[in-house]
Order: sequence, then structure tokens, then C-alpha cells
Amino acid sequence: MSTKEEKDMERSAKRPRVDPNLPSDDSQNPDAIMPAKNPAVDTSEVGSCYSGSDVQEAREPVQKRTQDFKGSIIQSLLAKRKQFEKDINASFRSLNKNLQSIFRTQQKSRQELHSMHSQIFESLYHKWLDEVGRAREQEDHLNRIAQQQMKILQKAIEDHETKIENAKDLCNAFLKVW
Repeated sequence: MSTKEEKDMERSAKRPRVDPNLPSDDSQNPDAIMPAKNPAVDTSEVGSCYSGSDVQEAREPVQKRTQDFKGSIIQSLLAKRKQFEKDINASFRSLNKNLQSIFRTQQKSRQELHSMHSQIFESLYHKWLDEVGRAREQEDHLNRIAQQQMKILQKAIEDHETKIENAKDLCNAFLKVW
């Protein structure tokens, strides 16, 4: 073969082969042939050539094959539906198990955190109570010291006042003598 013939064969192999008589799948095309409106076999003319029983006999195997085909399609779809339901149920069970394990893990970690924080808080609470107790003791001690100092100051003031009165009396007595 020449190179020109080989190139022509390669080009024709690359081109998609479309039969113009085939119905179009394009639902936007109003000129597309609709199978329900245009049956594949025109039976209107067949009746004129054949008798009704011959046509009926010819149709029976076709109808039987069609029913068998429909039955196998329905069985296939039902089997796929059951398998889909099994898959969905298995998926839900798996998801449920995963969620339960996540929930248990989170609950366990929350309990551990709660116990840890409770221990920390409990120790801090006891320390705080001890400090409050010490602060009250110190407050009582300081109150007693303040009362003692007030008594000492009052006594010192009284002693000072008596000494001043004695000094005044002595001054007056000395001035009278002079």
C-alpha cells in the first residue's frame, strides 16, 4: 500500500461512524425520531400480506422474548435494589459503630479530664481553706494585739494626764510660795 492509502485509512478509522437513520438521543432536537411515535416495525402494511393468525404466531415468540427480557430486567433491578439496601444497611451499621466508638473515646477522655481537674481543684480548694483559716487566726491575733495596745495607750494617757495634773499642782504650789 502507498502512504496515501494508509493515511486515508487512518483518517477514516479516526472518524466516528454515525448512521444517519439511527434515532437521536438529543432531547433538544425537535426533529429527533421518537421510538414511541415511530415503531421499529411498521405493522400496518404487514396485515395486508399475511393473515391475522400468521401475524399472531410471529408475534408470540417476540412477545415471549420481550416478557422474558422484562422479567430478567426486573429481577436484575430487584437484585440490585436488595444489594443496594444491604450495602446501605452495612454502611449505616459501620457508621454507627464508628460514631459509638468516637462517642466512647470522647466520653472517656472527658471523664479523665474531669477527674484530673477535680483532683487539682480539690487540692487547691483545701489549700485555700487552710489559707483562709490561717488568715482568720492572724486576724484574731492582730485584733488581740490591737486591743492590748489600746489598753496600754489608755493607761499611758491616764498616767500622763495624772502626771500633768501633779505637775500643775506643784507649779501652782511653788508659785504661791513665791
